[in-house]
Amino acid sequence: MSRQPNRLALMLTTAAVAAALTATANANATATATASETGPRFTGTVIADGSAVRGATVRLFAAGAAPGSATRLATETTDARGRFTVRVPQSVDAADVLYATARGGAVNGQPVPDSVELAASLADLRKGKITIDEMTTVAAGYSLAQFAVAGVVGGPSPGLENAARMPRNLVDVARGEPAKFLLQPPNGTATETLSTFNSLASIIAGCVDGSNDCDAFLDAATDAWGTRPGTTWQAMTLLPTNPSGDAPGVFAQVPAEPRFTPVRASAPSAWVIALRFYGNGHQFNGPGNVAFDAQGLVWANDNATFSPQPKKVCPGLDLFRLDPYSHGQPMQVFRGGGLNGAGFGIAIDTRDHVWVSNFGFTGSECPVAPTSNSVSEFTAGGQPISGDDGYLDGPLSWPQGIKSDVDGNLWIANCGTDSAVVYPGGDHSLAETLDTEIPKAFDVAQNTDGNILVTANAGDQVYGFDPDGTPLPGSPFGAYPTIDKPLGAASDSLGNVWVSNSGVIDIPCSTEETLEAPAPELHPLLHGTVARVGPDGAVASFGGAGMTVPWGIAVDGDDNLWVANFAGERLSHLCGARESTCPSGEVGDPISPADDGYSFDGLQRNTGVQVDPSGNVWLANNWIAVPVQTDPFGDGLVVYLGMAAPVRAPLIGTPEQP
Repeated sequence: MSRQPNRLALMLTTAAVAAALTATANANATATATASETGPRFTGTVIADGSAVRGATVRLFAAGAAPGSATRLATETTDARGRFTVRVPQSVDAADVLYATARGGAVNGQPVPDSVELAASLADLRKGKITIDEMTTVAAGYSLAQFAVAGVVGGPSPGLENAARMPRNLVDVARGEPAKFLLQPPNGTATETLSTFNSLASIIAGCVDGSNDCDAFLDAATDAWGTRPGTTWQAMTLLPTNPSGDAPGVFAQVPAEPRFTPVRASAPSAWVIALRFYGNGHQFNGPGNVAFDAQGLVWANDNATFSPQPKKVCPGLDLFRLDPYSHGQPMQVFRGGGLNGAGFGIAIDTRDHVWVSNFGFTGSECPVAPTSNSVSEFTAGGQPISGDDGYLDGPLSWPQGIKSDVDGNLWIANCGTDSAVVYPGGDHSLAETLDTEIPKAFDVAQNTDGNILVTANAGDQVYGFDPDGTPLPGSPFGAYPTIDKPLGAASDSLGNVWVSNSGVIDIPCSTEETLEAPAPELHPLLHGTVARVGPDGAVASFGGAGMTVPWGIAVDGDDNLWVANFAGERLSHLCGARESTCPSGEVGDPISPADDGYSFDGLQRNTGVQVDPSGNVWLANNWIAVPVQTDPFGDGLVVYLGMAAPVRAPLIGTPEQP
């Protein structure tokens, strides 16, 4: 939504920005490589409104190194059956990301309007059958949104490559039809995504046959900076960045007789496309948080083991690595290293090692009680390094948040003993416990000065330390109600640390305590806030954006905020401290709708939230909506496609753009 200010000089007017975007995109996309007559080839078909497009101009591109830069590799025209063949030049590198567009021509003797442009993401494909139609356009647009300027695609690795492969979870590019992953549980008719996807594809089809007002649709798809898309392809790259800008206006252009069904029955609060990942359906049981490695793969911890007998659920013993961009969405499972009921804490350090804090979640009748006193360490390949009992040094007690600082030190929030523990250089044998009481320490963040800030869930404050563990002047910072039962913490690139104020969550940090989840009927009354702790210790709080019991918090590459809510099935989005990337120009202003946030019926109670190098926002479905105390655990991960400014991975210290 706020990616544009990072790509053009901010002193340009909105109109000048739009003109510059288009001019730059066209200039960067005009260079044409010479196709080899013997090189690999794509044989394809252009389909619009269910029929072949005759005389359409098909262009094959290699994405560039920056948004708005690409190389045109080949140009062909479709025949009477909408068919075409394009060859891939031998000069194309194996790492290049390919995509194709189609424009013009005629359907059933009627010219295709100039506003209709179709596209398909080919990613690492170099040959085979492809289809370019409305569905491939929606899938490519949402997935590549953070890498497109005026419809021209480019960007850094690995975010671009991963984004280009994400459409395979939505559409079969060979046939131009929905992918099995979109059609089947936990997606399919189990959530609203399929109907949202079909609605958008039907709008494009309506632009083809004139059954809607395509100009009105393009108006409604205008981004938060006033850039109006010139074509349907450009619209699909802008909508994810401003999904709630004119949601009713977009919905109004779904044709009365849609080409693709089912479609939405009413306008959403925001036009988001979100997907659920839950492995084989029996693997995730309360993921607490996620982290991304240097390849952009998703690592997740797990509160508990799956059991068909809920009362006998025991502590989670698994660490997961998900590749959502490969065929079949492969997920590897790693065990050992003392994993034992992980909570909120998962991090990747400067050596690419993965760390998990073992909080000790369990069901009420598990025969073996968790120890709740360790952290686990794994190699980048998933091999356990810590022993069977994990690392106990500190000592640790009900550990939650865990983060690596830029020097490779591991900081652990010790909830059970109200303290913070540091492993210098990641060496557990050198463990130090800070000599400061932090009531129910929960999460850790490092600011640009290298200082460490720790949230105190039971203290309504944030505690600050310099890199050697000395308390900062003025620490602890804040007080109720500016800081109110804080949980997650995240730093930005300007020296601030942002904190999610749950307002109601009292974390259990002993066997005598249980987590009381607010009942659904109370959700409209539970709003919550986020607080900014500045580099000088000044604290301010901000509300709105649909926040309902905020838990996790993340900062994207534009320094804007994303908040996971433990109630209400919504993701919240707010302006951060970088005013130039905020549509309103005001720090802390809501971006997502006040009533519903970015709602999605595939969400449960969410804890962790993080932004990946492709600009996707990931959430942990941690608890079910109406929790059962014997087994309240949620069933997997949810990703919102293409909505946030990408973040370099792994995230160590403060967020950086890739």
